[in-house]
This record gives sequence, C-alpha cells and structure tokens, in this order.
Amino acid sequence: MSWLTDKSPILQSDIPNKIETLHNQIYYHKGNAYLIPRGLVSDNYTIPLGINKSKWDVRASHLHDIACKYHQVILINLSLPTIIDNYLEDITIDDKDITICKDIPKEYLSTMEVSFNKANNLLKDAMVSSGIPTRYCKLYRFAVNFNLNWLFTGKDKIDLNKLYKDNIIT
Repeated sequence: MSWLTDKSPILQSDIPNKIETLHNQIYYHKGNAYLIPRGLVSDNYTIPLGINKSKWDVRASHLHDIACKYHQVILINLSLPTIIDNYLEDITIDDKDITICKDIPKEYLSTMEVSFNKANNLLKDAMVSSGIPTRYCKLYRFAVNFNLNWLFTGKDKIDLNKLYKDNIIT
C-alpha cells in the first residue's frame, strides 16, 4: 500500500472551512488504485471526536471524505505499470519536485460501493502509508467508528461523466 502521488497543492474554497485540491491523487492498496480527483472540495482533514489531524498528511482524509459522503470510491481500472508510465508526471512547484497524476479518462474509471468499515479501514491504511505514527492511525480508526453522519449520507453518487467538470464536494 502506498501513495503514488505527492500531496496536491490546495486552494482556499469559497465555501467556508473548505479547500480545493489542484491535482489528482492516487492511493494504491491491495491491488486497487483509488483516485482522489482534482477539484475535491474538502475540510482537508477528518475530525473524529474533535481531534484535528491537519498537522499530518491529509491525503488519507481526502479518500475517507469521498467514501463517507458518497459511500463509494473511484477505482482506476488500469495496471499499475500503465498508471505509472502513462499518467504520473513529475512537476516542479515553488522549487519542489512533486509527482502528480494527469486526468485519467472516464472509460478507465469505475465507482465501487464501500461499507462503513471499509471506508474507515481505508483511512487507517492510507494514514499508515503516509507515515503518520501508528498510534495515531489506530486512534483515528477507532474514533471514526462514531461518525454518525454516515447514516445521513450516501444518497448522492459520484457521476464519472462530471468528474473533471464539477467539483466533488464533501
């Protein structure tokens, strides 16, 4: 399990307390490549039990926010070598080299329904992959079990036809 892309630069959104990612992010886990699309509007961190993890890598919370809002994740239906060879690109921003993901055509994407447990396990595993100390990953995995908002979300579904046109708002 690992992140194939670096942290995406972000913009402040017009929506209070929300940011927008500028580049696609990819998390590879147990043979699946998960896409967090550019234009994701998020609070940039998961706050279980009021604990703010924004001092660490927030990419895991981007994946978790999508899973919690839509009860779905976006899968990339390409082999890992194809993703690496054709869609990853190294760029320089503010004298720092980062790896980003170019837009992947929708014909290579699909959505997959996720359970509450799967969404929370993805959060923990993605946090571990980010290098966040294990004790905090375990604490967050436990704390997100109390996310009652899950019961009121999942009615909206991800529309891959609008993926790079409209923002995904969590």
